[in-house]
Amino acid sequence: MRYWSLIYAVALAVVSGAAQESPLQWLQRAQQAESQRAVAGVRVVELQVGRTWQRIEERFWRQGARAERIEIVAPAARQGDVLLLRDGRWVVYRPAAKQAYELPRVPLQSTQLIQLAIELAQKGIVLAELGGESSVAGRTCVEVRLRLTRPTLTRPAASDKRPAFPFAVTLWLDKETGLILRRELAMRPSTPAMRVEITQLDLNPRLSPELFTLPAGVVVRPLEGDYKTVEEAQRAVPFPIRTPTYLPPNTTLERVLVRYRPMQETPLVILHYRTPTARFSLFQARQRGELSPWKPRKPHQRLNTLFWREGDYAFGLVGDLPQAELGRIANSLRRATPQE
Repeated sequence: MRYWSLIYAVALAVVSGAAQESPLQWLQRAQQAESQRAVAGVRVVELQVGRTWQRIEERFWRQGARAERIEIVAPAARQGDVLLLRDGRWVVYRPAAKQAYELPRVPLQSTQLIQLAIELAQKGIVLAELGGESSVAGRTCVEVRLRLTRPTLTRPAASDKRPAFPFAVTLWLDKETGLILRRELAMRPSTPAMRVEITQLDLNPRLSPELFTLPAGVVVRPLEGDYKTVEEAQRAVPFPIRTPTYLPPNTTLERVLVRYRPMQETPLVILHYRTPTARFSLFQARQRGELSPWKPRKPHQRLNTLFWREGDYAFGLVGDLPQAELGRIANSLRRATPQE
């Protein structure tokens, strides 16, 4: 009898110890699991863009923090696209077109998010709390809630190179492995901005090195840059850059900017022009599927603007030229036929 009592007491102590792990200990377990374990599966990503939510279904293969492959299943406009983490950078690869583009900025990854949370929690900047248990992908999870003690810290000083931490983060950690099976990020109080949930999980899969490499001959092109000519910029842009056939007399092209847009796969191209008496800029973007509208949030009162769509292109003209001149430039773009 005494023997069984001792066994029961030891088992109870082990279970109680696991249940009493602190939030910081759970984060450390998650950091170790996310950075070391090989996993594969299916997940759903939901992103808030403006007032709407975008839903993305993905298959993924991950070799700890070293390499990851993501294949887009839905929406249909992005189906088949592949994201690869290789050599510390993310690349978008489109097998049908045999094209690859480097992503200059991506949201905080799991390992980065946890590492930052641990550092800020140890400094008292982030408050970590344990929630209850729930089931994700058929596995028991422990909920860990993180929130900033001072929300103003979501905007670090310009000299601070550390990535900004969201206002609040909720993590659902697998009780057995410590892996993050679900996470929810909010940039403002009671306003979730991103949800990621694993719906199928394969632990310790066999992952071939070829999963994380590009096919031979595929060149990775940058998505950002500052160029002197349209021809130079075109090498970094996956769609034909449109140029007007009419420009005011003595107009010169100062530079061409190629800028990556958050939540968009294709860049925004900006052609900056100058005349002897004025300056103006031509904006253009192209996107497969539904085209999201875009405009400067607060146009300058002294500048004239003109925005329009043509097929899957979106255009904008902004400058201190007369509105009639902007119209002539726009009309010449409409008449021009893009070269695919």
